[in-house]
Amino acid sequence: MTLLRDLSMNDIVSRIGAVIVFAWLHGLLLAGLARLLGDRRPEFDGRLTANPFAQLSVWGLAVGVLFAMGWARPLRYEAASNRLGGWGIVLVVLAGLAGTALLVPAVDLLRPLALLLPQSGTFVALYLIGQFQLVTTGSVLLNLLPIPGLTAGAIWQAVWPEQGRRLPRYQALGLAAVTAAVVAGLVPALGSMVLPYLSVVGRG
Repeated sequence: MTLLRDLSMNDIVSRIGAVIVFAWLHGLLLAGLARLLGDRRPEFDGRLTANPFAQLSVWGLAVGVLFAMGWARPLRYEAASNRLGGWGIVLVVLAGLAGTALLVPAVDLLRPLALLLPQSGTFVALYLIGQFQLVTTGSVLLNLLPIPGLTAGAIWQAVWPEQGRRLPRYQALGLAAVTAAVVAGLVPALGSMVLPYLSVVGRG
């Protein structure tokens, strides 16, 4: 596969780590926000946890490694339990995506600390930070699409809560369509396009 030949082993390993950290922080943030608004469904589903693998999607990991944008395992919400009802789910989605996007400039603060490491360690640390920023930027933008399975796709739980039982089927179809679109090149390299506007280093 040409795409795999274009990626070095360093790219593959660092992106695996970047996608895992993205999925962990993003999923944990969404679950925490839902809990703050009274919705305990993500907590009961085991998503309000420090375990990063509880948030990981295998397909999201694969797409993230190859294309530097992926997704966390979809969360389920209960609009009836949310203090704001369906609007609460919308708030969780938007705040979760915004909070995750803020991680991109935030990790720039780690760069001065990386420079204190030995030269080889500095290179590795800066490379990992860069890969995390690239993956996180691309993933946040991808998850803005209101497609079931992606983060913004949860708004359909607010619009049609009675369809909750069919949600896993819709999510599988949605993520299959997203994967096909990304592989076919219909979705551009979102992270590379927008990262310079989020990262202080990228603007330098």
